[in-house]
Amino acid sequence: MEKIEISNRFKLTYGRMPDASLIQLPAHKTVAVSAMDIPYIRPKLLVKENDPVKTGTPLFFDKRNSAIQYVSPGTGKVQKIVFGERRRLKEVVIALDNRDDFVRFEAFDSDQFETFPKADIIQRLQKGGLWQCFREFPSRDTADDTHTPPMIIVSLNGNDPYSPEPGIALGKNAALFESGLKLLKCFTPKIIISARSDSLATLGKLKQHVTHVVSDTYPSWDPGVVLYKLKTSVAENQSWCISAEHLIWAVQLLLTGQYPVTKVVTVTRNQDKKPHMLIRQGAPVKDIIGQIKANTLITTGQFNGRQVDPDSHIGFFETHLNVIPDIPNENMFSFIRPGFSTPSASKTFISSLIRTPKKFDCNLHGEERACINCGYCTRICPVDLAPSFVMKALASDDIEDALGYGLWDCVRCGLCSFVCPSKIELTQILSKGMDAYYKDKQ
Repeated sequence: MEKIEISNRFKLTYGRMPDASLIQLPAHKTVAVSAMDIPYIRPKLLVKENDPVKTGTPLFFDKRNSAIQYVSPGTGKVQKIVFGERRRLKEVVIALDNRDDFVRFEAFDSDQFETFPKADIIQRLQKGGLWQCFREFPSRDTADDTHTPPMIIVSLNGNDPYSPEPGIALGKNAALFESGLKLLKCFTPKIIISARSDSLATLGKLKQHVTHVVSDTYPSWDPGVVLYKLKTSVAENQSWCISAEHLIWAVQLLLTGQYPVTKVVTVTRNQDKKPHMLIRQGAPVKDIIGQIKANTLITTGQFNGRQVDPDSHIGFFETHLNVIPDIPNENMFSFIRPGFSTPSASKTFISSLIRTPKKFDCNLHGEERACINCGYCTRICPVDLAPSFVMKALASDDIEDALGYGLWDCVRCGLCSFVCPSKIELTQILSKGMDAYYKDKQ
């Protein structure tokens, strides 16, 4: 078991860890398959409103590869199809029946993983709606099924510091996880299993499979950071990654012939402590977070992720919701206040010396200004980038310079935007640059 250290460290106490207990939420009235958390997808609908669907029925596919299907996580009727700007598909909402009627896929024994043709395994995962669990670097797009990855990184922790604890999320599925490792060896002999150091105690039997331990400093457990620290050749930039929970889902689909429908999520609020929650995939956001006040901001991560509408549903890749309250009034003379609970990376406020949880709100606490070359973003970047330099290269349309500064190594963790005193959305700028370059290459 090797240890991975990141040189740039910044740890902020901004809430209470979710409770170690696990509760199951009551049955939902609706579920949905969201297209908002799936990068680069060009969806093509296969159903229309009022169509009956089973659990596992394809709802839409990716036009770039029609074999990759996205299926219903419940049995019922298509209640509505929600579109956004320019008719972009947002989600397909299913009104649930009181029973589950599964689409049956062909199942086989785990002993066949090592001998079964790889093409047939890929085909079954694509048809069963779980091939998108495999993501390919550096874009983290759905993995190319014609490509053999140099390595596959399995992350036991989610994308957020308060994502579900792996010992709770994976439960008693150690045998399925071990079968998943057999499955991964069909694609590559090099498998990396990474876990946070503070999660090892909860892993039980799974601990013996961990190959690399990372610190509990966000985002050291991100697969992109792990790859950055381990890669030794240019070819390894096209490695794959998959979460441990998704790996178990893939094994369940292959062994049982049924699409898995449950997952564990967490919720964080200021000064609040919530238990882990067992939900159905695509559950309504309101069912998960409960009652909230008007203008409350809901995101799928503390520093990254997307903003979520309270009336929408949680996405396929999302396991955490962060609730940020609205503060309608600005703080008068905030620049001369000591700032006991002000979240900041600088030494300007007394909060930098106090390790108590900080309070977040929806206010910007300032407006965007010109870059002052303070170096905060460089000192905090987990993959040793200079985000301000990359930003300026992108602003001048010099993509070659941006790539030379390491644009493709960016893991979109959001820390550079968080610490920027000029309020520049660095993560958003770098993400748009990566997306534009990737789409131009396709």
